[in-house]
Amino acid sequence: MSSKIVPGDQSAAPVLWKIVTPSSDTKTNSRAELQRAVDQARHEAYAEGLTAGRQQTEEQVRPAVAGLAQALLSLASLREDIREQTNQELVRLAISIAGRIIHREVSIDPDALSGLVKAAYLKLQSRELNRVRMHPTLEALVRKILEQSGSPKNLVMTPDPSLAPGEVLFETSQGILDASVDTQLREIERGLIDRLER
Repeated sequence: MSSKIVPGDQSAAPVLWKIVTPSSDTKTNSRAELQRAVDQARHEAYAEGLTAGRQQTEEQVRPAVAGLAQALLSLASLREDIREQTNQELVRLAISIAGRIIHREVSIDPDALSGLVKAAYLKLQSRELNRVRMHPTLEALVRKILEQSGSPKNLVMTPDPSLAPGEVLFETSQGILDASVDTQLREIERGLIDRLER
């Protein structure tokens, strides 16, 4: 826009400025742009809030998940421990039941011990056997079995009332071999438990 200086008495004619009002299209365009900007800002804020919420939730849940994983590991090892203990208890129960049955059988029929006596004597044949101690009710049976197995004539047989009805002890110069029912059952129990622990 240019200007001009007018000398003295000449007056400039007033110019009326034209008042321009925005057209309705311009109003509509600016409102639409404003609405788009608001919608975009709203969408970005929602996405940002969603991401922040997920991160916060993950941070809160992570220790709980770790604790749950640890609890599951503990349960798995506990299950294994319980299974192992149960197996050992079952072996002990089975041995206890077998012991009762064998003791009952021995009290009814002492010949039931003949296998144990023969096996113990055969194990000791190479050693110097000095004496055999047994419960008094087993003396005749043990004497008969040892004579049939070829024991020496000078072998001392000693009935011992302090021993239980299923106990037979072979004394040698190297020590004592306990061929009693309870000892044999304890050996079986130890062997089974050792095998379970492998």
